Amino acid sequence: YELRLREAAELAKKMQMDYFTTTLSISPLKNAERLNEIGDALAEEYGIAYLNSDFKKKNGYKRSVELSEQYGMYRQYYCGCVFSK
Repeated sequence: YELRLREAAELAKKMQMDYFTTTLSISPLKNAERLNEIGDALAEEYGIAYLNSDFKKKNGYKRSVELSEQYGMYRQYYCGCVFSK
């Protein structure tokens, strides 16, 4: 988690953004609490605000699947690592 969030924080700082966050929390398999802890720590380190999130709340994951289908968006159904193939 930290690697991806760190890259987001660095880019947000470089682009002079007000916030950074992650969409990883939409996955029912990801620990949103841990993601937010890491994001908060990186926010302090980089001096840029982190937007705490848990996008799976209120059926967020289900809604993301519905919207992807509705708009014909590509949706990767595995994490991308060699083990999930």
